[in-house]
Amino acid sequence: MFYVILISWIIIDLISKYFANIYLQNKVNIIWDYLYLQYILNPWIAFWIKIYPPLLKILTISLIILIFYYYRYEKKENNNKLLDISYWLVLAWAIWNGIERVFNSNVIDFIWVKYFSIFNLADWFISIWAILYLYLIYKNNK
Repeated sequence: MFYVILISWIIIDLISKYFANIYLQNKVNIIWDYLYLQYILNPWIAFWIKIYPPLLKILTISLIILIFYYYRYEKKENNNKLLDISYWLVLAWAIWNGIERVFNSNVIDFIWVKYFSIFNLADWFISIWAILYLYLIYKNNK
């Protein structure tokens, strides 16, 4: 079931980026001028931090390897399936964004929040599942 959900969400992300490329070449206001949609090829990492592209590719691949290592060798055994699912979904979305960044040197973003950042559906899914993951770790360690 995990793979069906993951593949479905990746397809949704691809479709959203495809339509953003076609329909969002100009800014579309959603909530006044604070939330709007516009297609952009984003060469930066989170929160507009710019890193030299070859270094960014090495950093992305290294982080993915470190996350796998952590989970494989450092993570304590638990019986919490939701914790495992949230971990793997964060990792999967991060890998998906990483693949896009490694092969294209940028990520397609299209959701702008004024004074904050620009992101895409994969970023949104990473944030949701990461918050759930951190909450479950906190709850399990109480």
